[in-house]
Amino acid sequence: MLDKLLRGVTLTDLEAALEQLGLPATQDLTPAGAPVLRSAIGGLTFNVRPGAQIDPEGPRFGDFNFNLMFQVQDSFDAAILNQWNRHKRFARFSLRDDFLVLEMDNLAVGITGDQILASLELWGRLVVEALNFLRTAHGAEAGHS
Repeated sequence: MLDKLLRGVTLTDLEAALEQLGLPATQDLTPAGAPVLRSAIGGLTFNVRPGAQIDPEGPRFGDFNFNLMFQVQDSFDAAILNQWNRHKRFARFSLRDDFLVLEMDNLAVGITGDQILASLELWGRLVVEALNFLRTAHGAEAGHS
């Protein structure tokens, strides 16, 4: 998988990439029946969701998404999230109901397996940065209350 240009990926390809980096990986289905890959970084569970199916004969996808959700207790200032979104190119925050969501979209066509590994490594760093950002932003916000 890692030495040629990819024409999409399967969940099994992504599972192997996660495991190559020492991360757990479990294929599952969402409540709606869509395929998803579950993993974790630093004790935080995240999902890898396949995007557009590009092979009508099989489960090969042209893109995929990393998705990490935090449940929030109180209202969250959207200006804080917008600050992150303005400064980070690859991962974005959004609010969905009672959840704060960190997401990163990835292409899986015309790239190498090494680029998928690099995306996974980048995701891991961004998760750590996002947690630090939220702690700092929340602390600053609490200090102004």
